Amino acid sequence: MAEVTITLKHQPASEDQRCGVCAETFVPAEDSGSRVLGLKTGSQEFAFVMCGGCHSKWSHGTTVRIRSAPA
Repeated sequence: MAEVTITLKHQPASEDQRCGVCAETFVPAEDSGSRVLGLKTGSQEFAFVMCGGCHSKWSHGTTVRIRSAPA
């Protein structure tokens, strides 16, 4: 059976970042609702920043598509 671990925590940062859902640029330290969503399956780990607005929509049942950050 495959196992996936999901974490969601507030993790403010000082530099501008893009939301993994809506791609808007924001400063997480100034966005009290920003969250880092972490996914881990086996040896692979992914983390995405979600702005407060997208986190609110997702936590209330909206399906979201997370975009990977450019390398």
